[in-house]
Amino acid sequence: MKASHRRRLERLSHRRLPPDQIITPELARALAELSHEMHRQVGVLVDRKGRIEYVVVGDARQIVWPDLRRIRTSSGRFCGLRCLHTHLHGEPFTEEDLTDLALLRLDVMAIVEVTDQGAPARVHVAHLLPAQPGDPDGGSVASRFQFLEPKPPGQLGVNFLELIESLEEELARNRRLVHPQDERDRALLVSVTTGSLAEAEESLEELRLLSESAGLLVLDTL
Repeated sequence: MKASHRRRLERLSHRRLPPDQIITPELARALAELSHEMHRQVGVLVDRKGRIEYVVVGDARQIVWPDLRRIRTSSGRFCGLRCLHTHLHGEPFTEEDLTDLALLRLDVMAIVEVTDQGAPARVHVAHLLPAQPGDPDGGSVASRFQFLEPKPPGQLGVNFLELIESLEEELARNRRLVHPQDERDRALLVSVTTGSLAEAEESLEELRLLSESAGLLVLDTL
């Protein structure tokens, strides 16, 4: 990595986003330019105050995020971080992107398309959907995503804080409706895998069945 790229990556960590915006045109441009010059995916993890907590560099096709197990989540909340990163080849969300979104319980996953000239094109945004009361197992992992319409970074038209507040209110409300007075011991199931999304889903389903056979109440799966 060139020293100039290293310095620019370090400067990214000092940026701050307006808390109500998923991404700004300025940050999208900085990520796209670096990604184009380095021929690598570049990403950041941003907290709800708009502070950049992590800057991560991958290869041309994928990016590996840091261990977020220190961040505690509950069944009614996401992890408090949104993931913003580049794609160099115009590809949509990959299986790895959606696995990260589901298992890390990210607030949102956003992808910045990078043009051949190194400029940001459209931004793709996805978030998890709350499980419905009539579906206590949460449905399949793959069915729990909402994809927003891809738009240029300055035209997303989404108030990020209002979106997350609404989703977390629905998460908590649905949990109360499904398990209002259940006295069983609670369990939160976590699957960590380097395999496919289908393998992660199968592993969690097996773990859920074992937990229920042991008399546990499964609150959520990660």
